[in-house]
Amino acid sequence: MYAIECLELTKVYKSLSALQNLTLRVEYGTSFGLLGENGAGKSTLVRLIMGFIFPTSGQLRVLGQEHVALAHAKIGYVHERPIFDPHVSGKRYLIHLSRLTGIRGVDGVKCVDEMLRRVNLQDVANRSIGTYSKGMQQRLALAQALLADPELLILDEPTSGLDPRSQWEIRQIIQGLRQEGKTILICSHYLSEVEALCDAIAIMDKGRVKLSGSVNDLLQSKQVVEIVLAEHLSACDVVSSLAIPEEYIVTMQAHTFEIQARAQSIVLDKIVQGHIPLISLNPLNQSLEDLYVHATDQEASSIPPHSLSNAGGAS
Repeated sequence: MYAIECLELTKVYKSLSALQNLTLRVEYGTSFGLLGENGAGKSTLVRLIMGFIFPTSGQLRVLGQEHVALAHAKIGYVHERPIFDPHVSGKRYLIHLSRLTGIRGVDGVKCVDEMLRRVNLQDVANRSIGTYSKGMQQRLALAQALLADPELLILDEPTSGLDPRSQWEIRQIIQGLRQEGKTILICSHYLSEVEALCDAIAIMDKGRVKLSGSVNDLLQSKQVVEIVLAEHLSACDVVSSLAIPEEYIVTMQAHTFEIQARAQSIVLDKIVQGHIPLISLNPLNQSLEDLYVHATDQEASSIPPHSLSNAGGAS
């Protein structure tokens, strides 16, 4: 059921606890985003998933394997700063890697040509990698990760340090993979990128998951409704005349006011009974930035982490 399953996962380096009793599940076919400041534990988690390091305690399964090295052949990994031999052409580099994965001869060349086309490098395939821009090298790294058609794709800061055009090109490729149903784990500092590319997220802070769940559910969890009245009306006057309890009101401005979602039916009844002209009633979403700031706010650290049971959620 899960491509990645972490249960009470802890990693301690000497006296430093990098991960603390972390429980996280990523379902197959989910594009999952990991958010957090430097030192939050994202890189440690990725290293554990890749089998580069081992947990101090807890359980970890990757593609159903507790011995995660057994899953390596089914994982594609793109490092934040991929390293290439600058003297080798992009095509020769991929052909060499295809042979290492067991794809040889005509099949290997066809596979490489397809990957180059997929990342839009076919026109520069025979140029040395040293002549590639950083964005082109990142696309080559993606092609490399996709050679063996992995079940799980791990992208560590895939657009970090790229110019806007290169970021857009990488995101288009990732979006295509997402639409194909590929399981993707994305570590990123770009909130808008994660919001656009991910079905579910986990926000990490100091080795713990502070908030997790599906992106849609989390963004719709503000529980606030905006009420827009006819322009000639004052929201303050209407609220007062209808005796709407102060505890229901979130904000008031000109002919618009916001209320707690739980009070929507009560307030709407009062508006209808009072024959108040109503232009619109709009449930409001919060931004991923709002979620992130609240989840990582040090003053709010005593608040228990939220958890949703939706696809890809953590608990």
